Amino acid sequence: MKYYSDNQLIHELKNDNDQAFKEIYDRYADKLIATALKKTGSEEDAMDMVQELFLSVWKNRSTIQLNGSLEAYLIVSINYMVFKWYKKQRSQPVPLDNVSEEQEHCEDSITPKLIFSELNLLVNAEINNMPEKMRQIYLCSREMDMNGQQIAAELGISHQTVRNQISSALSRIKRAIKKYNNMILLIVLTTVNIYFIFL
Repeated sequence: MKYYSDNQLIHELKNDNDQAFKEIYDRYADKLIATALKKTGSEEDAMDMVQELFLSVWKNRSTIQLNGSLEAYLIVSINYMVFKWYKKQRSQPVPLDNVSEEQEHCEDSITPKLIFSELNLLVNAEINNMPEKMRQIYLCSREMDMNGQQIAAELGISHQTVRNQISSALSRIKRAIKKYNNMILLIVLTTVNIYFIFL
């Protein structure tokens, strides 16, 4: 099945063909692990996410509906899992042994690294709240480095539709960030001298 198209593999997968599932895994697992690893910095967590994703693909094989490419579907899925991973990390309780240390450094707790982490979570949350088609187009552009014409060809839509959807996605993200504490953003800009530019 090495030369099967993604659509053929999905068709075979829906017919319970485990060889089609194996080919999909072999074709995309490494890229998905790299995507998750880049965002989490944890190889173990990245591999766990990909395993969980493919387990879900197999369990739901008969009901999978693709509005675009299989690759885009998997990239969107792994990014959503990374978002949930970040959310879980934030909810972990602080060990009691670290409480006094945290209190001693409370004045330094608002660091650029923390702020950027918060902004990253904010952006990911907004991406996951986008309409499915908009999210898919945005992630194809930003995560898969596809240009507008490539996305249009891949998804079977016009280039202008792609441009409109990306523009709308960026507007949503900018509005979400504007809701973030302006004082915190000012601290970041002052501390690290970074200017946010949205095209």
